[in-house]
Amino acid sequence: MKKYWKTILISLIIVTTIGSYYMQQAMANNVSLKIETTNGNKGEMDNLIIHAIYQSRDNYSRLDISKDGSTNQGGSFIEELKGRYYPGMFQKYIQEHRKFMRGKEANPGQYFEDEDRLIYTIFSNKEGRGDSFTLQIDILDKNTNESSSFEINMPDQVRYDWINESDVYVENGKIKILATSNLNNEEELHLYTVDENKKELEQDSIIAKIESEELSRANIYIFNEYNKVQNENYFLYMVEKYKYLEDGERKTISSPMYLYNYLNNEVKEWTIPAELKPYKNWIILQGTDIFIPVRSTNGLVLNRYNIEKNQWEEPVSFKYPSIANAKEKPSIQITDGKLYLIDRVSDGHLFLIGDLRTGESLYEGNIIIENKDKLDADYSLYIEQIYNNIH
Repeated sequence: MKKYWKTILISLIIVTTIGSYYMQQAMANNVSLKIETTNGNKGEMDNLIIHAIYQSRDNYSRLDISKDGSTNQGGSFIEELKGRYYPGMFQKYIQEHRKFMRGKEANPGQYFEDEDRLIYTIFSNKEGRGDSFTLQIDILDKNTNESSSFEINMPDQVRYDWINESDVYVENGKIKILATSNLNNEEELHLYTVDENKKELEQDSIIAKIESEELSRANIYIFNEYNKVQNENYFLYMVEKYKYLEDGERKTISSPMYLYNYLNNEVKEWTIPAELKPYKNWIILQGTDIFIPVRSTNGLVLNRYNIEKNQWEEPVSFKYPSIANAKEKPSIQITDGKLYLIDRVSDGHLFLIGDLRTGESLYEGNIIIENKDKLDADYSLYIEQIYNNIH
């Protein structure tokens, strides 16, 4: 009996120690932010929630920032142990479709949603690394709250270390899943087409394939909007080859870009102007526009290419006194014709909402730390997602 009590006591000490550590971490990270309006229409903030990451030295915390201040998301002992944090779109899904969302991952690249349905896709390998995969598709009818599910066994010869879903496109009874796969450091970009009625894999198209060579490395980058779960007719991807020099610097060997059109299943190479190549990793694809932000001490210039017109439009400029540096890049989201921007300024961070049609600044505010005892002049702030909290 003493042996059991000893085991229980040791377990309690371990739990208490871990709990104390996480409570201290949570208290250390419990920073409070608020937005002070400096210009523009305050109504722009009425239903807006900024899911942001606050980083101070090696500590970081997730915050929801609104016109009323900020609340910490995550950081509690239980939440840290679970290792899960759900941004606004998934909090909404869980509230409205709790049964359907049970056990599902919070990765927007696995979902599709329209007015009537919510679709979830996931690749899984039951035996572990290098084994064959199954594809499971769950479909919720939002009008009846009824759900259905089916599973497809991938061909035996299809064996990968992992498959990561990036986008789901649904049209005319076809479910198209954009995903990257990897086996022995050889990466592939796939478009899997599933016939929803027949519940079978209709086509597996390998859009891009790269092999890491002895003297160079390679990666595939996808630029579609990560947080969007509705259909986008295009996606942009880059196949980059690079190598590391003796001083540790990374040198690009080649980085061609390609535009894929879901509507006609066509792919074409897209050329970025030489003067914008240094900013290629900042690219944002939104609808039929490709945006390339370029930032200076005078503010931000949004270069815009229209896919359907096949031409560069007049750049849109937003002027503000930024502190341009390599350490902290501006954090940007483009949604529904508006620019949402957080950038470092002299007295903290600027939050700006801009109209992309007119180039007009709709709202400007300073994000500042309320509890001065937590003040760290070198903190960083990044947008994770802008969420319009209209019920």
